[in-house]
Amino acid sequence: MRLLEGSVLNSVSLAAMAPVPDLEGLHKDSVIEIDYYKLSSVDKNVVLEKMHAAIQALDSDNLRNAKTPHALVLQLFDNKAICDLLIMLSKLPVFSKEFAETLKHNLDLLATAKKLKYFTNLTIGENAILLKNIARYSASPIENMESVIEKLFQDRSICFLKVKDYMKTKPFSMASRYLANDVALELIDPHSVYPTSIYRHCNGWTMANPGSRTIEAVMTTNITTTIKIARDVLAPSNRILAEVYKPLGRCIAVVDDKVEGIYGDALKNYFQSNGIPLTKLIHAGNEVNKDIRNVEAILLNLKNLQVSRHEPVLIVGGGVISDIGGFATALYHRNTPYVMLCTSIVSGIDAGPSPRTCCDGNGFKNHYGSY
Repeated sequence: MRLLEGSVLNSVSLAAMAPVPDLEGLHKDSVIEIDYYKLSSVDKNVVLEKMHAAIQALDSDNLRNAKTPHALVLQLFDNKAICDLLIMLSKLPVFSKEFAETLKHNLDLLATAKKLKYFTNLTIGENAILLKNIARYSASPIENMESVIEKLFQDRSICFLKVKDYMKTKPFSMASRYLANDVALELIDPHSVYPTSIYRHCNGWTMANPGSRTIEAVMTTNITTTIKIARDVLAPSNRILAEVYKPLGRCIAVVDDKVEGIYGDALKNYFQSNGIPLTKLIHAGNEVNKDIRNVEAILLNLKNLQVSRHEPVLIVGGGVISDIGGFATALYHRNTPYVMLCTSIVSGIDAGPSPRTCCDGNGFKNHYGSY
């Protein structure tokens, strides 16, 4: 078919005469928008002031001389300055660059503050350790705080109880304020009060047309990690691993079979000296063992031990154990955190700090994996 020049011009003229729809305003008023997170903005001066006030409140004879675990809990939480700090952190975007800029002068303090955001879902024992470290990393260590925390862990009925559960069963004067904050967080930041992991934070928004026949949604996940280069990690006096696992009441470790022969006794002695029950899952860490079947074997181990989704698994070894152990935790409960204790250069600079975990399958390298 041949188009005549006049016909083309006529079509263009007709199109130009047709009314142009107002796409920007179309159904604008009837669109439903849901923004799931309404976090507070970060004010550096306010954050530092509240941290300083909380540290001053911690440094008291009443705390050091607390006779019972319940008395210690009251000194830690039934205090306005500490309450102000914890509630403020629970409402802040602690994984954001803005918050990182606020505490970039002290990265240990930053890592501790990120965890305290979730204080209401952490145990009494873990909160005690984190508050101690807020003071310690601010160059204001609390005298005898270590021995006070040790006394707290002697009462398992209290030290392993979540803060929000303790306040419901043994309320005190400021308990109502903490519990009211939990209710508020359901609209401000649900992940603060119902976290799947304190090492990841979700965000998102949703838009829907009338009747919700079409829905558009954006969902994001931020993951935080801490990388430590340290000596004598398995010396009983080193607190890095102990402060992760003592509040959990145990440590489940996936260990390379060759590493077990070298560091097995030191690993056992470390946790025994710190009063932490240790269960070692020994797996081969050769390149030929980087297979989906071995990932499944680790998954079965974790299931049989009833590892919770909040419980960081300790992985000890080189690149292969890092890959298959990390991949297993990524699959378990749709992502369970892990701590990588690297014993080789490959795991220390590649597989360990990398967010990628994987295994081979069907004759193909890194055929299965996760981020």
